[in-house]
Amino acid sequence: MADDFSELFEVAADLTGAPAKVIRNVVKAMKVTSTEMKQDWQQGAERTGLTGYAASIDFDMQYSSNEIASEIGPNLGRNQGSFGFVEDAGGGVKSSPQHAGRDALEANEPDFIRGLEIAVFDATAEAIEKG
Repeated sequence: MADDFSELFEVAADLTGAPAKVIRNVVKAMKVTSTEMKQDWQQGAERTGLTGYAASIDFDMQYSSNEIASEIGPNLGRNQGSFGFVEDAGGGVKSSPQHAGRDALEANEPDFIRGLEIAVFDATAEAIEKG
């Protein structure tokens, strides 16, 4: 009976190196998606005519022992970075909502999910192949 599980034990041993590879691949997927979202948001924000606001859109990656995050949006330290209010403005004649950030998120969500799936698959496949 032990022979029936030998391949399973080998796969389990091979996967011990996968978590570090998964993290590396997830970071790559996060950076790619963050860059795409930043560019899409900037393009959408250019509709406002506030070129400084569009140029202020940026992203910042944050890492901790149990989390990888990316904050995407106007950088308050840049010219017109505080103009993020145009995203959800009250809808008046001069301040209709822009929703460039929301649109960028919705446009990039499927690619991000696919990127995470690829990150996990590639790291797992690599760990198994090397084992």
